[in-house]
Amino acid sequence: MPGCVMLVLEVRASMKPNTGQAAPTTATAVVRKRQETHFKIGELLLKKGALRPDQLDHALKIQKSMGGLIGGVLLELGLISDADLAATLAELMDLELIDLNHLGVVDPEAAHAVPETVARRHTLVGVRFGRSNPGQEHPDQIVVAMADPSDYMALDGVRATTNLEPLPAVATRAQIQDALVTAYLESPRSLEEALGELKDFKIETAPMSKDMDDASRLRNEAGLAPVVRFVNSMLFEAARMKASDIHLEPQEHSVRCRFRIDGELRVVAPPPLHLQAAIVSRIKIVSGLDIAEHRLPQDGRLKIRMTGRNIDVRVSTMPTVFGEKVVLRLLDQSATKLRMDDLGFEPEVVTSMRRIITSPHGIVLLCGPTGCGKSTTLYSFIKELNQPNVNIVTVEDPVEYRVEGVNQTHVKPSIGLTFGHCLRTILRQDPDIVMIGEIRDLDTLETAVRASLTGHLVFSTLHTNTAVSSITRMVNVGLPAYLISATLLAALSQRLVRRVCGACGKPTELRPAARQSLQRFLRQPVDFPVMQAPGCEQCGFSGYRGRLAVYELFEPDDSIRDMINHGAPESEIEARARQCGMKDLVDNAWIKLQAGLTTVEEVLSLGFHKAQEPPAPAATGLPVEPPEAEPAPEANGTTLLDFDANPPK
Repeated sequence: MPGCVMLVLEVRASMKPNTGQAAPTTATAVVRKRQETHFKIGELLLKKGALRPDQLDHALKIQKSMGGLIGGVLLELGLISDADLAATLAELMDLELIDLNHLGVVDPEAAHAVPETVARRHTLVGVRFGRSNPGQEHPDQIVVAMADPSDYMALDGVRATTNLEPLPAVATRAQIQDALVTAYLESPRSLEEALGELKDFKIETAPMSKDMDDASRLRNEAGLAPVVRFVNSMLFEAARMKASDIHLEPQEHSVRCRFRIDGELRVVAPPPLHLQAAIVSRIKIVSGLDIAEHRLPQDGRLKIRMTGRNIDVRVSTMPTVFGEKVVLRLLDQSATKLRMDDLGFEPEVVTSMRRIITSPHGIVLLCGPTGCGKSTTLYSFIKELNQPNVNIVTVEDPVEYRVEGVNQTHVKPSIGLTFGHCLRTILRQDPDIVMIGEIRDLDTLETAVRASLTGHLVFSTLHTNTAVSSITRMVNVGLPAYLISATLLAALSQRLVRRVCGACGKPTELRPAARQSLQRFLRQPVDFPVMQAPGCEQCGFSGYRGRLAVYELFEPDDSIRDMINHGAPESEIEARARQCGMKDLVDNAWIKLQAGLTTVEEVLSLGFHKAQEPPAPAATGLPVEPPEAEPAPEANGTTLLDFDANPPK
């Protein structure tokens, strides 16, 4: 190939001396060495029990036909997580495993010492400088966090461009990509800069020509550079902060902008009020909505790609008294790569769930309110079972995440394509596994039961507070009890609580009165320090970073099935399940609190302590004051409460 030069690579101090690895001397040797290293990854994962032999064989077959490294193939198939791969590489090559999420780990000067093109091409980031001789004045080494430390050509590129000896360390690919965003972020891409540009920006309102209607004017304003940059920066900042929703809310004298992060809404710097219409129009344009329609709600979607992450954005607009409110929901497609081990479940529960979801037939239900992580858990089941020899079909409203190899259907009730209609069609499509986004009515429930009775495995969700109450809900909908006992394999109820920030969280002792109150709620002794979250810059001064699941797994045995058949009350079924070893939501919250993963405030936010509070006191016998006279409406139908004329008593 013209212009191609065979590189002779040397790796001197780039590997630790105790690794015993010889430096490859040719490009061919480099490739061979990387393949040998990654082949050992599979062997090590087998020894650790993180991978089954059949899974490794399947990955090796795909690698043989498609090429690539076995570590990357295992990761792409979802058989291992990014963290599994990083930890295995660090152990295999005897290298440092770096958590880049900790504040101050990455030295900005070290990061900028590596050219951005080299860092992004090889997925690495400079972490800190080093000195081969402690007494020397200037550093001659640089520690580099890498997704693949066996990439000798990447190390050679760092050596050539920095004139420093690279010392490889290992970090997850996602952490490196996030670190690269921070390290090489240009100021115009920040939300603060975009807002600063908008403050002095005015839209000059010219007289509307005969050929220009309101939609054309809005389209012109939405295309102005500062407006475009603000919308892009807002999306970029929300994705960087891992927000799940963006709220743009017009008020009477301002616009409020909020990000939902870890389940909590946080106010961020808002745009000027006079640009609200232009910003909403810009969002409508990129999400395919009608910019001239302001009176009716609209739904659309767009996609963004950021640091290798594909993010679907669902857009919803709604008219309010001060203008259109816009909510953008960010759906990170990387959530479909999560395995059950990554969701915060205890190992014994993961083992039980893997046994349950590999059953040949039956129904598995996920219970809980909206936003409790049911969809993420369902997709982890699908990821676990998604194999070429399995036909998986889903019915969803809407399809939030797209999964390769899975047949997904979006219901459209407006044209008669309901859950029940889709399910009846799916049963003629030779499915092995059926996932129903939500069971809402008897028709859907009966079809799901019929599918499980005819040899299909069915996953679905129900909006119930506990796992056992799913039985009551199905009976109330109209399903006979004998069908519930015959088909229900398990019900998993879950909630999400915020995880304590690892940088600022610290243990503290509870006061005796607070400890006694907490013990009454948790039904367990709280004889350990609990975590406190004061907040720091790394967690946005919230005290929390990320969320984890609190759950209960209800798996009926023969005795419980007999109780269901005979119509036993929910309380008796729950008591029997606890006798059989079921840990409910409160028990699991206690485990998370004892492990120092969350705080007392988050445990109490589950709300179950309210059910245990004493009832309201009975009537005191005091005289009851007569009700106030209702204010009369004005002529236009609007009620006026005139506190100047009639002050409150």
